[in-house]
Amino acid sequence: MRVERLPDLPTPRGSHRTVAIGDEIVLLGGQTDGFKPLETAEYYSKGAWHTVPMLYPHINGFASRLPDGRILLGGGSEEHFGIGQSFGAELYDPATHSFTSVGIMSAKRSLPSALTLPDGRVVIAGNWYAADSWETWSPDAGFVPGEALSPGWAEPYILPASADDIIVFGPWDTRGDGTGGRVDHLGGRTEFNSLLEGCTICANYYVFPEDYQIADCTYLIPVVVDSANTAAILKVASGEFSFLELEAPIAPNGPHGNPLTWSVIQVDRPARLAWMQGFDSVTGSMCFARIEYDATFDGGKASVSYYYAEQPGGFPPSLAKLLPGGRLLLAGGTGWKQGEFPTLTDNFKAYTSAYIFYSEPPQKAAMPLWAIAGCVLVIGGGILLIVRVLRRRRKEHDAAAAPAESEEQLRRNLVEQISTLIEEKELYRRKDFRITDLATELATNKTYVSLLLNNMSGESFTAMMTRYRIQYAQRLLREHPEMLLEDVASESGFSTYITFYRNFIAVTGKTPQEWKKGQ
Repeated sequence: MRVERLPDLPTPRGSHRTVAIGDEIVLLGGQTDGFKPLETAEYYSKGAWHTVPMLYPHINGFASRLPDGRILLGGGSEEHFGIGQSFGAELYDPATHSFTSVGIMSAKRSLPSALTLPDGRVVIAGNWYAADSWETWSPDAGFVPGEALSPGWAEPYILPASADDIIVFGPWDTRGDGTGGRVDHLGGRTEFNSLLEGCTICANYYVFPEDYQIADCTYLIPVVVDSANTAAILKVASGEFSFLELEAPIAPNGPHGNPLTWSVIQVDRPARLAWMQGFDSVTGSMCFARIEYDATFDGGKASVSYYYAEQPGGFPPSLAKLLPGGRLLLAGGTGWKQGEFPTLTDNFKAYTSAYIFYSEPPQKAAMPLWAIAGCVLVIGGGILLIVRVLRRRRKEHDAAAAPAESEEQLRRNLVEQISTLIEEKELYRRKDFRITDLATELATNKTYVSLLLNNMSGESFTAMMTRYRIQYAQRLLREHPEMLLEDVASESGFSTYITFYRNFIAVTGKTPQEWKKGQ
């Protein structure tokens, strides 16, 4: 893989949450050298890192992305060295790069996890060396305690099994012991799964549930099969557990023959790909398994390709956050015990380094259908342009013999042409489409187009584009109810989910979830 070095972080940072919000990367909390909690966040924008103060430290706490794009953070270790539990909770607003307190949880927690529900509520469970229970948070009610979980969980997976059922499972209980395949349901029901009983589940700390979601109520979970000591992938679909069918087993060793510690899975849903991260604790090299899972929806098997990156001294074994285009960003991280397998981290050492890994296609492929379609559109567009020029000349000839149209009628015709152009080419789906681009399409200047739209249609260019994007989003919600809202926002041309969410409410008077339920 090609590796690009970014500017170093202002502060050594490890065990933090890395979040991609639009074009920005945000690092939330974590710890620094000496295993001390940090009460700061950093975001990367315009080639530089910017530090923002937090209200509380959240090392070993939970983080959950809300429907409006804000991040809810809560709990964590109360003291240095990851000791104790804490109550504090706060909201991070990426629009203002600021934190706001939302009170305290109903119980002190360390190593909890969280799941955001479509209605905006957040379900929380998990603790470390303390009693565990369900808990919910909402903007209106705050934190509300639920029934006890005994023996409880640490770093659990909390996933929806159906519209009215939530499950929790994970690698260990609140004392670090195995769980014997136990699965708890919201409401008090417990079951034991034989498939889970034979696996060691990779810990769930650095990623959100939506990061490893491939379809509605369907998720990919990294595990180690105990009997073979090899990595595998569990598919959890509506609460049912199975192994993801692969064309070949996950590679146990890297290119140097050293064993790999496999961990986090992240999904690129538009590309129908999953990325599983591995680490070679001898050389410090990074490995990524690219999993093409689309065929598994039709009873086929997933194919796997591997990408490796190495440098002298190695990389920190921290989460490399998946970005659009198959890029992965590794910022900060903790030290590791060289040669230990599975990889053992050194929490007393933190890094300031930051890298982007660029993946390349495993082999040169034939031109994909979308590219062929693009060529057809380009050629077709050229033919259409010629036809328009001929029509324009014909109209100019006819106009010479006919009474001149009024200036107002000409302006109205141009407004209609603008609407037709935007609708036919679906220009609103381009995130970077600006009024200057529209003026270029019309062979005029942006000032004239802006005045024309305001005077003749009564709305600005921005308002018009928002209207088109919301209409397209409504169409996707109606025709493809299985799509995740983040994907709907991206496909409709919004640069961020926050922008989509706020504009949807402004235009329709409802949240996307409320509007979807009414269809």
